[in-house]
Amino acid sequence: MTMQDIGRENGKKFLSDVWTDTYRQVASKAQFVKEIFATRGVKIGTGSALERFLKQADILSQAWDEQREVGPKVLLEAAHVNKLADAITDLSDEPGIQEALKRIAGSVMQPDDRTLSQGKDALWEICLLADFRKAGLRSWSAEPDILVNYGAGDYPVACKKIWSEPGVQSQVRKAGKQLRKFQNHGIIALNLDDLVPAGHVIFDRDREGASDFLNSFNLAFKERNRSVFDKAIVDKKCDGFLISTSAATVLLNEAQPFNLLTQRLLWNMSAATPQSAKRFRDFFAAQKI
Repeated sequence: MTMQDIGRENGKKFLSDVWTDTYRQVASKAQFVKEIFATRGVKIGTGSALERFLKQADILSQAWDEQREVGPKVLLEAAHVNKLADAITDLSDEPGIQEALKRIAGSVMQPDDRTLSQGKDALWEICLLADFRKAGLRSWSAEPDILVNYGAGDYPVACKKIWSEPGVQSQVRKAGKQLRKFQNHGIIALNLDDLVPAGHVIFDRDREGASDFLNSFNLAFKERNRSVFDKAIVDKKCDGFLISTSAATVLLNEAQPFNLLTQRLLWNMSAATPQSAKRFRDFFAAQKI
């Protein structure tokens, strides 16, 4: 397994008939996202970062129809457009995401642009909410960011993007403050996508190998910041942590070689109080995944 810079590569070699069958679908989903924004009265400005981002799906679909080569940047951004479109479509009737859509419309959304982005913050909340629902959890958008009810009352989730390693402590502290009104029950969900080296993809034989690499990435991040996480749990600022990373992958033995893969880690510690540990275990067990 390696992580390689794809800036010098031709993206077309990573495509397959399996993937190309979905290109028009991705373009259609991007159009549906625009319709959702319009229906909710959220304007996507002409020439805005979001408009340029969504346009990558159209560029990819048209390039394949015309049998033209497609650059790796287009391929990468179209995969992220697909992720955004799936989450927003799944939550199109969710009233609580209105403010998140406004933040997305006014922000940089390109995956390799590491500018601090309120839109990427909002997208992390939306994607996690959509995934909770897919996992069978009754959940909705509300303070602190997401509320989940798995049969033991409303359980809060505070979501934070990690933009840099030095910023971890500050983000955990902010999330802990969000959980105060819930007696600091709940978890802190951290997204590491912007710690993945820009312009790189994971090359591996198959999904299992790439998943192992991302799991190791999450575990190494946890260990580097273990003192921050331990302190948050010991000080009763939260019950535990969810750590998530998505990265582009090229899986050489797969029929669909180019993928956007996500790996998540749920973690707490033995020093947590029995009540905290039970809430965390019950939350984990309630997910039908």
